[in-house]
Amino acid sequence: ILFPPDDTFNYTVNESSTAIFECSSTGIPPPSILWTKNNEVLDEASDSRVSLGQPSQPELFETDNGFVFVVNRTLNLANTVGSDTDNYTCLAFNGVDPNDTQSFELFVQVPPVVVSLASGKQVVGEEGQSVVLMFRVDNAAPPVELEGLRWIYSTDASPGDGMDITGLQNRTNSSLLSFSEFLNQRYINLTVSNLQQGRFEREDATDEGRYFLEATNPAGIAFGYIDLLIKGKP
Repeated sequence: ILFPPDDTFNYTVNESSTAIFECSSTGIPPPSILWTKNNEVLDEASDSRVSLGQPSQPELFETDNGFVFVVNRTLNLANTVGSDTDNYTCLAFNGVDPNDTQSFELFVQVPPVVVSLASGKQVVGEEGQSVVLMFRVDNAAPPVELEGLRWIYSTDASPGDGMDITGLQNRTNSSLLSFSEFLNQRYINLTVSNLQQGRFEREDATDEGRYFLEATNPAGIAFGYIDLLIKGKP
């Protein structure tokens, strides 16, 4: 194989795209090429998403030790999913020991999924008290980092019309916002303290509305939301 056998070539693709691996091998007689994953041969019968290029016609290639034949063969893996992240091996053989191999490492990037942990995506709090809005971030590969998280407050249904409240400690009046640690790369909470309702012309003092969590990784962006309703004091 025309690469050092111990080297690993890294490929990164987004979920649902096609990963394409190319392998070239030299030898006399012309080598045959197989593709394997976890020591199992890959072909169209084993996975409908797999397509193998026909081996190229052998071509003569000049080396320091004379002429050898060169053969190329590709592996295409369509509609990739997260579980396709693995090592893939090109195996070249021609009846003359030893056989040769080349490893390719595939990493499939998967966008996050944001899950609201509130029943009915709604939390009811009492004026002057505190509430915790709880979310979980699933599936992301690579995991979402803290820098990839953003909180948005909106009185509309869309985050595009909302206000970025990430990192704010005092948003309106004396309402307090605080953020928990992103535990195990999955859970994150927003605490809103000293809940305020709109009073008279001070509608901007309300904490009632829709709170979005935006999660971003290299594969994409996802949103989840919880509606916060506030009851007045008895």
